[in-house]
Amino acid sequence: MDRLLSLSQAARMVGVTRKVLQQQIQEGLLTTFEGQIRMSELLKAYPETEPDRSGMVEKVRRIREAAVAKGPGQSKPNAERLAAEVHRLRVDLAMARDQLASYQDLAAETRDRLLELQERCDRRQAMLLGTLIGWYMHQVKLRESD
Repeated sequence: MDRLLSLSQAARMVGVTRKVLQQQIQEGLLTTFEGQIRMSELLKAYPETEPDRSGMVEKVRRIREAAVAKGPGQSKPNAERLAAEVHRLRVDLAMARDQLASYQDLAAETRDRLLELQERCDRRQAMLLGTLIGWYMHQVKLRESD
């Protein structure tokens, strides 16, 4: 069966611009069918063209292979792949927990240092630091509840 190509596909296949193909159509060198060019017609005008070279055949083959892989016979995920994914997620979770614990330690240490600093300051500075400490502890509590 003769394949129909859009003007863009045909131009890419033969390595010319759409404008060149449009001129050839207007001059009667190429004929179209409902705005598309038949592969056989294109090969007459450009005999050196290799239809497989365009990449369309390869693209269709990849799409078909992907569709077959998703077909009813292979709808279940591969057990090895799932096990590897579970392992990767466990490692990621452990790293995230370690990082969270580290940030919690940092927050507690920052709070303690701010409180120590507040004790060493004069009254005015202590009030300013008290405001900062209050805001900081409120922000920590908000993030812990998330």
